Amino acid sequence: MRLPMDDPRVQLIGELNSEFRRAGSSFFRGWDITRHYTPEEVRAAEVFQLIIRSVFEPCGEMCGTEYDESLACRQCGAGSRQATDLQLEPESIPRRQLSVTIAGEIVISSRLVQAFQAHGITGAAFLPVRDPAGQVLEDWHQLVVTSSPVDLVPPTLVGMGPFDVDAKGQYRCPRGHVLGLNLLSEPWVKKESHDGSDLVRTRQLIGARMGVLHPHPLLLISPKLFQLLRELKLGRLTAEVAHWV
Repeated sequence: MRLPMDDPRVQLIGELNSEFRRAGSSFFRGWDITRHYTPEEVRAAEVFQLIIRSVFEPCGEMCGTEYDESLACRQCGAGSRQATDLQLEPESIPRRQLSVTIAGEIVISSRLVQAFQAHGITGAAFLPVRDPAGQVLEDWHQLVVTSSPVDLVPPTLVGMGPFDVDAKGQYRCPRGHVLGLNLLSEPWVKKESHDGSDLVRTRQLIGARMGVLHPHPLLLISPKLFQLLRELKLGRLTAEVAHWV
C-alpha cells in the first residue's frame, strides 16, 4: 500500500502499530518513504542527497579488508579507519556504475571515474579495489569522499521508523557521532560547513554497528554532479532534494 504522508490513514496506521507493539507484535512489517519532486523543485534545489540503491555483499571485511578500530567510539562504533585497500569478490560486484556494500564501501566503475574526471567533479578520490588474492581489479575503484564533512542540523528528523523517533535514544550516540537508525526527513545541512565540493558527506552518521555493518554518512551532491548522473542515466540511484541552512 502507498499513501501520502498527509493521508489520515497514516496516523491511524501509527496508532494501530503502537497498540500491536504493546501486545508484543506489529501491525506492519516494513516501510519506505518515497519523495517526488516537480521540475521546478529540482531546478531550484541547491543540493541533493545521493542514495545508492545497488547494495551487495560480501563486504570488504568479509573478503580480507582490514580496519583499524583503535579510535572507534565505544558507544556507537563510529570512527573505524580502513587500513588496507578494499578487497572484494569480483563476481559479487554488480555490473553497475555505482554500488555500495552492506558495510557502506562505495564501488565505482572505471568508466564513471573517467566521467567524473572529464567534468571536473570535486570532492572525490578513487582508490584501487583488489580481489582477495591481492590482484587489482582494473574495472573498479573505491570511491572515497575527500571534501570536508558537513553538519546535519534541525529540522532533519531521524528515528527508528515513521511512527517511532526513538525518544529513548536507543540508536543515538551520546557523543553525537550517530544521530539514529534511519533518516525520516529530507536532510538539512549547515551551509557554512560546505567547502564548495561537488561530493560531500555528513559528519553525523545514520545506522548502527551490527557485525560487519557500520553507521554511515549521508552523501550530498551539487546540482552539477546531479545533472551529470542524470545525463548518464545510471540505474539504481536516487537523488532527493536536500537543504542548506
